[in-house]
Amino acid sequence: MQSPESLSNDNPEHLASLRQAIDAHMAGQLDAAAAVYEAVLEQDPIQPLALHYFGIYLHQVGRHDEAVEKLMLSCALESEDAGWQNDLGNVLFALGRFDEAEQAYGDALAIAPGDHTIWNNLGAAQLQQGKQEDATQSFLRVVEIDPEFVPALLHLGNIHEAAGDKMQASHYQCRAYVLPPLEGKSKQMLGISFYFLGRLQEAAQAYRAWLEEEPGNPIAAHMLAACSQLDVPERASDRYIEFHFDHYADTFESNLLESLGYRGPRLIGEGLALVTQPARQFEALDIGCGTGLCGPYMAPFAHTITGVDLAGKMLEKARAGGHYAHLEKAEIGDYLSRHPLSCDLVAAADTMIYFGDLGVVFRQVAGALRKDGYFIFTVEAVEPQDTAPSGFCLHASGRYRHSRDYVRQHLKNSGMEVVHDSDQILREEIRQSVAGILFVAKRLG
Repeated sequence: MQSPESLSNDNPEHLASLRQAIDAHMAGQLDAAAAVYEAVLEQDPIQPLALHYFGIYLHQVGRHDEAVEKLMLSCALESEDAGWQNDLGNVLFALGRFDEAEQAYGDALAIAPGDHTIWNNLGAAQLQQGKQEDATQSFLRVVEIDPEFVPALLHLGNIHEAAGDKMQASHYQCRAYVLPPLEGKSKQMLGISFYFLGRLQEAAQAYRAWLEEEPGNPIAAHMLAACSQLDVPERASDRYIEFHFDHYADTFESNLLESLGYRGPRLIGEGLALVTQPARQFEALDIGCGTGLCGPYMAPFAHTITGVDLAGKMLEKARAGGHYAHLEKAEIGDYLSRHPLSCDLVAAADTMIYFGDLGVVFRQVAGALRKDGYFIFTVEAVEPQDTAPSGFCLHASGRYRHSRDYVRQHLKNSGMEVVHDSDQILREEIRQSVAGILFVAKRLG
């Protein structure tokens, strides 16, 4: 209900009474206000203020048809009052008369085109009629006028989510989530949202606050290092990997494959096809196997596949896929060290991204491979904007990136020869392609 910003020159006694009645109305004294409106209208049936506020009263007490009649008449008498047109639209919207509400909001915007609340109401009315494109444009106009207007941000997020565009939906949902007040909101979700929006200092602040609340939390510690670039570890901790992937086990595959266009497992299959025929001849090892996405791509080339991962809940998903002869919950370096010369193929799709320094893990892989065995893996590639003087860096996403020369050198140092390397797109993130490299290496001697 709009409060009267100005009262037209009219019967002074009527105006004084109406001012008091409107104040009483806004204070919740409906019957007292209505008595004044009716008394004024008995003397002057077309008094605009009395008509308008009596119409609102009638709507509040359930006399909807009379309410709309009074409101339409008041709007006709005061045709330049955008607030009154908006009131009419709100009543029509509440009654489910969305096409008429849309017209009323349009009339209001013709008078006050910069009012973001009316644009938001218009979008809501259009959305109720299935006019998604029109509604989207209305909500975009809202956030153009007021970038922090939460209802419009959430509407835009819902529209894009319903259309299957999770990335764009997340953009608007994150914009809404990081707005004050922040008290009571998940520190982890604040960190993720700020990262998604490219606001890394604020992401670091959220992770720092989370770590203060939960000292020793491995996810908070790792992501604080990633976003602040302070005290960067040479690899992700075992606790981080276990906590992170156990938490996301149930949604891991759908998020990667449907939302992010993940290509890692397919690239492992392509790497295998470059060096051999699908003859089920390998004893294969999938390190960091997760939910087993590589299994179907490795199966044509292997007579047995063993999967190793730190996240027990991920392994439960992999077991259900039926491609693995054996699954073990272990840190991959420990497993490799305990199984020397045990396999003909080691595959690692998006596993090396949790190691910064690759020297140790490459030597462990080489030790587990038999002569002429293959190591097929992906890395995220260092990009021009990354600072990586040592050949690798921890990106704000929490994943490590490596340069081609760095990887090639450490493969050579570990007694492996590069058979193939190629630039690839591993996934999409924040509507941008994540650049990577597919490597196929062979153990010598």
